[in-house]
Amino acid sequence: MTKSKTAIGLAVGAGFTLAAGALANFNGQTILGPLTVGSNVTGDTTNSTDNNDGWFSGGPVFGIWDGNDDVWALDWVGGFLRVDLIYDNSFLTDVDLFLYTPGNLDESTVDSYANTGIDTVTLHNAAAGTYYILVDSTAGTEGEYSIRVIAPAPGGAALLAGGLGLLARRRR
Repeated sequence: MTKSKTAIGLAVGAGFTLAAGALANFNGQTILGPLTVGSNVTGDTTNSTDNNDGWFSGGPVFGIWDGNDDVWALDWVGGFLRVDLIYDNSFLTDVDLFLYTPGNLDESTVDSYANTGIDTVTLHNAAAGTYYILVDSTAGTEGEYSIRVIAPAPGGAALLAGGLGLLARRRR
């Protein structure tokens, strides 16, 4: 089942009540960061506010992620993008990762909420711009976490180009 169908089904089952005054585009919220390539930061949603609902920026829409959340800005230069959310899921902490792309700050289309202790999102050829990382939770599962923005390893093409450059120098 897709997240859209899940959200619609939950909304119908809950009587389709929508919260008023959503803060779309994260307006009026505390934005942490900005993060960049190679960032490794820690946070804690325990004393944060509940301004978002997982897939949707702004107040709770369906009430699925009714716990506290943090929003981080990520200034991305473009290309391969990987974000890891690491947390201790051996007790009560269950934070989830939602990535909002430039130009679509009302609804997350990239997410990870597996409750494995590490949630990861990956985008190949991500456009340059400001992304927003939402760390959200269900009420009672807030807690400490860390975020890593992984820089891509040099690819085979870069290694090949470097090797050819060495050969060209050697022949002279």
